[in-house]
Amino acid sequence: MYSGIGTAEVIFAITLIATFGAALLARRHHTGADTEDLAGRQLNRWLIGLSAGTTANSGFIVTAAVGLGYTYGLQWVMLPISWLLGDVIFWSIFPARINEYGHRTEATTLSEVLTATLSGFGTKIVAILSAVIIVICLSGYTAAQWLAGQKFLTGAFGLPEYSALAIFALLIVAYSAIGGFRGSVYTDTLQAFIRIVGTVVAVIAVAWYALLDQQKFLQNISNAGSHFLAPFPNGTIASVVGFVFGFAAAAIGFGLGQPQILTRYLAGKNPQETRAAWAIYIGFVQFTWIAMTVFGILLRGVMPEIADPEAGLSIFFQSKISAVATGIIVADVFATIAATSNGLLIAMSQAIAYDLLPVFIAKRRTNARVGWITILIGLFTMIASTMIHGTVVSLALSSVSLMGAGLAAAVMIRVLDWRHTSLSLLCAIVGGISSAIAWKSLGYGSSFNEAGIGIVVALAVNYSVAAFARPNQKDRKQFSDSNTEKVG
Repeated sequence: MYSGIGTAEVIFAITLIATFGAALLARRHHTGADTEDLAGRQLNRWLIGLSAGTTANSGFIVTAAVGLGYTYGLQWVMLPISWLLGDVIFWSIFPARINEYGHRTEATTLSEVLTATLSGFGTKIVAILSAVIIVICLSGYTAAQWLAGQKFLTGAFGLPEYSALAIFALLIVAYSAIGGFRGSVYTDTLQAFIRIVGTVVAVIAVAWYALLDQQKFLQNISNAGSHFLAPFPNGTIASVVGFVFGFAAAAIGFGLGQPQILTRYLAGKNPQETRAAWAIYIGFVQFTWIAMTVFGILLRGVMPEIADPEAGLSIFFQSKISAVATGIIVADVFATIAATSNGLLIAMSQAIAYDLLPVFIAKRRTNARVGWITILIGLFTMIASTMIHGTVVSLALSSVSLMGAGLAAAVMIRVLDWRHTSLSLLCAIVGGISSAIAWKSLGYGSSFNEAGIGIVVALAVNYSVAAFARPNQKDRKQFSDSNTEKVG
């Protein structure tokens, strides 16, 4: 263990101060234009791309990606590459359209995207059901972040597990409640730069240690098995195609079905600025994801006896590297997990405050209400995470896939204005998430991600139901007429 732990703690403290400073700055910048809690819909391409990218990164990148690379090798580099295919398709079609749709309908949440301009049977049920799915799935995803944060603090500072989890969660809940949506964007952007620096430091450090004793490194890699450096070990053509296109579909579902990401596109200044964020987002996500997986692969050759590979990043720097570099990595890991946790808390709070509570309590929207709900939902998910038995990778992938299966197709239908009714959307959501759960329960998720199955089923169900239903002509005319309006 290195002797300069105090230096690492100081750097971590500076990161916390800067993060809370960004949240307080966002609170100070709050204006009347923020009453719908999307920062006045004035985000530029850098704020959109970096905020969406850091929110997308999640604790999965610094724990699960490292653990997958460490345990299974090169095959898990193919996950972000497969995801890239889906992201390219998604960005070529949807973010600019989502932004234009948001400006036109004034939708601020995913549930409002699904129900704007619709009326008739099922509209309120669609809003409630989508909000409930968001809260349930994002609670699981948030629990995965708390577990990742626990691994981080325990590995970096040797804190007891429950103490580490509580400290990490309470810090993020506090600055999330202070800054709201605008604070989430500001802190995400700050944390993106910390993430880039930390990623570069991590890869250089582990590569340097690998080069110090190349013979031992190569021997450890060889001991990992002949499959370790194979991109598709023992894979048939069918399994390779299923893996690549399954996770590509999951990426599309992620972009459309994750409210903490979708709200960034809704908040863009205009469709052109939103579309221009594609290279920033994709470049950031691919660089950090691939780099952390490669870090795990190299770490297997440097430290082959790690009991919990998901904690490998913290363990490596605590054991091998100077206090200053360790402090940078501590800040990096905190920034990565905190950015996603913060976005998830705000998304769940908005779903409850804007979509669920108005069904029972008719009150004006306020950021104060979102702040209090953020605190409550943060405490709830923190307690829930202590009762969940699972790894970061299992919790994160399951939550993301099920939400994409349930909501992505419905968002796609609305944004592209395909034929639909409130009833067909309701049936599509139920059919999508039910088929995904059934597919995963039958054990087919490893062959083709359940999000892709859910999206296909949901689209088919919507088409079938809408074909035999008579849409509300007043609503359809209102929506079609609004399509002709141009957003500056």
